Amino acid sequence: MRRPIWLGAGIVLGVGGTLWAEQRVRRHVRRAVDLLSPVVAGNEAMQSVREMGVRVLDAVDVARSERRRHESELWRRMGEVPTVRAPGVRHSPSSSERQRPKGARRQHR
Repeated sequence: MRRPIWLGAGIVLGVGGTLWAEQRVRRHVRRAVDLLSPVVAGNEAMQSVREMGVRVLDAVDVARSERRRHESELWRRMGEVPTVRAPGVRHSPSSSERQRPKGARRQHR
């Protein structure tokens, strides 16, 4: 009587384990297919690009502030006061720089 009981228990455990493993594998495959779909992959790529853009802008901001700090330090060492210009405003030439000598022609760029 013991052998048939152990045989039945082994069959039940074998079938149950196989079904359980098959469900797990199918669930993982389904998740992998969902994650590798073109829409999800495209969204992941766009998110990565956005994050990279934010990091680049942060690096540019840090570089600008460091440049300003270093430049003011150099001016301080020289003992001169820098002329402050608004960002994006170009240097306007003085009246003597604007005048062309007589007979000079304007050159086209």
